[in-house]
Amino acid sequence: MDAEQQAVRLVPSRHEEWLLRYTEMAGCLAALLPGAHLEHIGSTAVPGLPAKDVVDVLVGVDATRVVEVAHRLRDAGLDLEGELTHHCWLSAPDRRARTLVVHVVEHGGRAWTRRLTFRDLLRRDADACERYLRVKEAAARGSAGWDDYTQAKTQVVADLLTRA
Repeated sequence: MDAEQQAVRLVPSRHEEWLLRYTEMAGCLAALLPGAHLEHIGSTAVPGLPAKDVVDVLVGVDATRVVEVAHRLRDAGLDLEGELTHHCWLSAPDRRARTLVVHVVEHGGRAWTRRLTFRDLLRRDADACERYLRVKEAAARGSAGWDDYTQAKTQVVADLLTRA
């Protein structure tokens, strides 16, 4: 089944497990990509927040290296799912059985800053976290797959970021 058509299922928070999964992947990435900046992002980075059982890792590099770094990660065994000049994303072990998604973006750029700002907002603002959770739950129930799920959350993310 194509990744975009996979059902989206949220699970109760497993923050400690997710943090361990992030830490293990960050160690591998740090060895492969000396000097890259690494962050745990997404709902699995927010204690107590239900999420897909998929840990998101943000890799920040110089803007001119985003695609090159993504190709290096692909060559190391990650599944390169999407490639834009400013954002590439890969999954492990692959797009049919994701346990991790690695986002390669420009360190300090818009994608980097927005993802960290949103994570930090959810960590500190219980109202924002609750509002986001309600939208996530509705999106998971009503989505045909991962792309639909992501699109269904776009507006609330934008709204919450304007508050941050």
